[in-house]
Amino acid sequence: MVLAASNWAELLTPQTREAFFAGFTDDGRRSSLIPSLYKVTTSERAFEEHLGVGQFSSGGWNFEDSGRVQYDDKNKGYLKRFTHAEFAKGFIVQRKLVDDNLFPEIFGDARDLGDSAFRKREKSGAALFNNALTDSGTDDEGFAIAGPDAVGLCSQAHPYSPLDATVQSNEGVLALTKANLATTRQLHMALVDDRGDILNIMPDTILVPPELEDDALVIMRSALDPASANNAINPQSGRFNVVTWHYLTDATIWFLIDSGRMKRDLIWYERIPIEFDREADFDTFQTKFRAYMRYSRGFRDYRWIYAQNG
Repeated sequence: MVLAASNWAELLTPQTREAFFAGFTDDGRRSSLIPSLYKVTTSERAFEEHLGVGQFSSGGWNFEDSGRVQYDDKNKGYLKRFTHAEFAKGFIVQRKLVDDNLFPEIFGDARDLGDSAFRKREKSGAALFNNALTDSGTDDEGFAIAGPDAVGLCSQAHPYSPLDATVQSNEGVLALTKANLATTRQLHMALVDDRGDILNIMPDTILVPPELEDDALVIMRSALDPASANNAINPQSGRFNVVTWHYLTDATIWFLIDSGRMKRDLIWYERIPIEFDREADFDTFQTKFRAYMRYSRGFRDYRWIYAQNG
């Protein structure tokens, strides 16, 4: 490759961009868990807001009591704001590296920056789960840890609504076993709405760190009870999808999830998708390559998840 002094930076850009996105996707061999867990959507504003609303009551349907339709109103819920944050990182290439044909080093830096961007995003997505049992403060990216009801994603003190201070829990201390999974499923399905009515929560996913993956798979793939010598049926077999995320940092915390509700209430706003660009400096013969992205993420309701810290 021969690059003229006047345009070496421009000619180098396509190869570095290709190397960057190869690093970001590992040449297409890896994929992010963020789209699998979050509802990924776009935004064209500095922030997005969601005002929660309650549910219609399950009562008041008996037409024969009054001979008239009974009309209901939903209660106002909590306000959740998603404020997008900026993230950027780059590296500098000197012209003499090009003159000396050190292209592998240059493209290697671009590829490594892409890999760094991928890991940054995965750690960001996992941070919400890693801080799930914390009730206050901000995380390393400046996002609020508490939810719109002022407690953590998983807490023993979730108020029903701004109008009802009655609390319920989606947090426990059970280890991951077949029996405890059954118990957690029942506890999760017993969560109620803002009026105290049972919801149609249907847990179908277990999210675990690598340390609990084998335990989860034994429970899920054993047709017979793995703890019984009498060929007892294992009712948990095939009931849940097991998702392992090695960016989860606590070896004992596992999550039971209703994936349908999760996709409504766990949101990732892509304000500016990941981009890669360069800028040359005439006097120093240096070119700066940088990656930039802007996003926000969080949850607007907690009922889609139940955490156990066993």
